[in-house]
This record gives sequence, C-alpha cells and structure tokens, in this order.
Amino acid sequence: MKAALLLLASLLLLTVAGTTCAEELICRGNIISTQGEGIVAHKHRFEVSGVTGGDIQAVLEQCRKIALERQARAARKNPGGNFTPFSDVELQCSKGEEKIEIRRRVQAR
Repeated sequence: MKAALLLLASLLLLTVAGTTCAEELICRGNIISTQGEGIVAHKHRFEVSGVTGGDIQAVLEQCRKIALERQARAARKNPGGNFTPFSDVELQCSKGEEKIEIRRRVQAR
C-alpha cells in the first residue's frame, strides 16, 4: 500500500514539474552589440542558449545582463572604444509546442 502511494505521489510530482517547465520560455540566439563609432565601429555577436523566463520581458532582462557581462569581457580584450548603449537581440524561443521568434533592441547600459 505504501509503495503504491509513493509511486502515485512521484508520478504526480513528475506531472506537475513537466507542466511548469512547459510554461517557461526557453530561448537561444544572438545578442549583437556595437563597439566604437563610425568607420571604426566593430560589431560583436554574442551567442546565448538556455535563456529561460516566465515571459518575454524576463528573457530580455536576462539578455541585457548577459550583454553587459560579455561587453565588459570584450572591452578588456579589445579596448577599441565604448559600446553603444543599445544591443540587438535575436532569439528563437519555445514555450511547450509554441515557437516564438523575438527581435528587439534592448538598452544594455
């Protein structure tokens, strides 16, 4: 009897865990940031994968933080000027069976 109840409880937990994961956006794609201005401008393409969030705003906020981290690392390697305050985000996301493509400009600074 106890084994049957434990099995039933574990199946319920797996079902609940599976439905909560299906409601999260799971995204991958690129963040494109520009360093410098004019002729000497250099575009950096930062690949991101496994970015998750409850909605698009949460995913974009994570991308903003990732952009800041990667810009700082790129600026240390190549001090060729400041990064522009905005970055382009291109993501392919899935939420359960639904596929979403996100193209936004986020303010990284």
